[in-house]
Amino acid sequence: MEPHKYDPHRHHRRSIRLPGRDYTATSAYFVTIGIAQKLPLFEIPELRKILLATWKALPERFAGVTLDVFVVMPDHIHFIIWLDNTCENPPTLGVVVGAYKSLTTVAWLQHIQSANLEYPGRFWHRNFYEHIVRIPELADTRLYILNNPMKLQQKEDEM
Repeated sequence: MEPHKYDPHRHHRRSIRLPGRDYTATSAYFVTIGIAQKLPLFEIPELRKILLATWKALPERFAGVTLDVFVVMPDHIHFIIWLDNTCENPPTLGVVVGAYKSLTTVAWLQHIQSANLEYPGRFWHRNFYEHIVRIPELADTRLYILNNPMKLQQKEDEM
């Protein structure tokens, strides 16, 4: 049996980012990041603290980043983040989200080691959902994010 040859069209990760889209553009971005196994790990208080502390520290790490709303759900997070491309060396949305995912993963793994806990495997889902928020839809997007926990609770109460 012959070994498979590398085919760059077949053997690469496909991005869900839009080709040609400038993800450093000055704008507000609605982002959703999910946990890999869809487990309700974000109900763990220590992990919620890590997620929030890392979120709050992003503007110190990246010039041109302004935080808006942020909500932690049992297996994903929603937030709006503003990027300003007029600053020197503005980060892309992917760089900011990648750093957030990396920093939270490292902090969580350190907590797991120090508390002698078991870890179920990969932490974050590989990709993230993003949507550029235009000013007319900003208030509705904020409400969607902020009301998301209440909607989940209502759904659970109906079950």
